[in-house]
Amino acid sequence: MDSTFDKLCILTIYRSPRGDFTNFLNRLDLILQKLYSNKYNIVICGDINVNYLIDNNQKNQLNAVLHSYNLAGIAEFPTRFGLYSQTAIDNVFIDTSTIDKYNLYALINGFSEHDAQLLILNTGQKKECHTYTKTKISKYTLADFHLKLSHETWEPVIDGNYVNKIFNSFLNTFFFKFTILVFP
Repeated sequence: MDSTFDKLCILTIYRSPRGDFTNFLNRLDLILQKLYSNKYNIVICGDINVNYLIDNNQKNQLNAVLHSYNLAGIAEFPTRFGLYSQTAIDNVFIDTSTIDKYNLYALINGFSEHDAQLLILNTGQKKECHTYTKTKISKYTLADFHLKLSHETWEPVIDGNYVNKIFNSFLNTFFFKFTILVFP
């Protein structure tokens, strides 16, 4: 990475497909102004609900804002798979002038119709990095977890007609309760 950018900022975004696109662009621009003026090397990732596999007006508008900060989309493969379609509405945006060595991979996660993405930045610097995760699972926290699950109505799961929606509803509820257990 360029020495003028010694700080990395990873910005994750979810943009609702029903949201005001102009408002999204204005707010994104304000955030990027602040980060860029503080000499951050910016990585944006997430579900932006703008299909990068086809040329469209929203893609052009978003690119205009991002290019003013030297940011470019690097996902060149489908990230969401529907029954009859493939789109790239999930993307990663980086400054390829300061981050010139990177790899982006699609990871099939099986949790939803969106594939995950793995970004590996090759800075040339070898630093040892350790990540530790500590969970507090015991017979008491598991009993509490079971109790919380038993109090769910599960109506969206039982009354659903589409397998993907039913599964996602179940999984969202399950993970929400599990997250409270693991990260109180």
